[in-house]
Amino acid sequence: MIAVTFALPQESKGLARYLVRDRTTKARGSFLTGTIGQREVAICHTGIGVEPARRALRELMKLHRPRALISAGFAGGLDPRLQIADLLVATNFSDPDLLDATRHLCMEGRHCYFGTMTTQPQAAETTESKFLLAWQTGASVVDMETAAIVEACRGFGLPMLSIRSVSDIAGESLPIPFPVWFDIKKQKPRVLPLLHYLVRHPRQIAPFAHFVLGVNRARARLTDYLLELIPSL
Repeated sequence: MIAVTFALPQESKGLARYLVRDRTTKARGSFLTGTIGQREVAICHTGIGVEPARRALRELMKLHRPRALISAGFAGGLDPRLQIADLLVATNFSDPDLLDATRHLCMEGRHCYFGTMTTQPQAAETTESKFLLAWQTGASVVDMETAAIVEACRGFGLPMLSIRSVSDIAGESLPIPFPVWFDIKKQKPRVLPLLHYLVRHPRQIAPFAHFVLGVNRARARLTDYLLELIPSL
């Protein structure tokens, strides 16, 4: 079995459409299991943040026995050369053998690159915070949970590959403050506060719509990449 982790179902829903579920098999835990190609796959949602990711990995390893894990999802761009929906394979958070297995998928013209990622406790919402993180860490992208997934995988002796699709670029701030649209304690989107914010800040409606379109592109490219990668592992 290959486990594929995402922070939220909004990130995994593209891949989940291709998961062939075995209706005769009882579900184990809060995971989607089935096959992609000839590979048995478990899709795991870790939630946003380090502690939720640690709990999810413990549950995953208790209920399933994957032989490799792909940590996937979205990330904020820190390298100004990265564009929306570009793919970044995190060399600092990936097993060397699995990195080698991905190189044929990251060829010139495919918007797929190798670089480093940093995990931070808070979202990088502004161009200034992204510039500062890039300067401090030298990383190409930023997320909020991968470091905890790496730590857990090392503890379990589980080889891991980290791949992220850029959902927002270094040169643009997020159109909506992160706490407005997501409740980190409940691990769920805040729909009504988001709508109220847009009503009070109508100038942000167009940037938010642009952001959503970018997220959809990022998910689509990540899904296509994973559909090629999983059968080859």
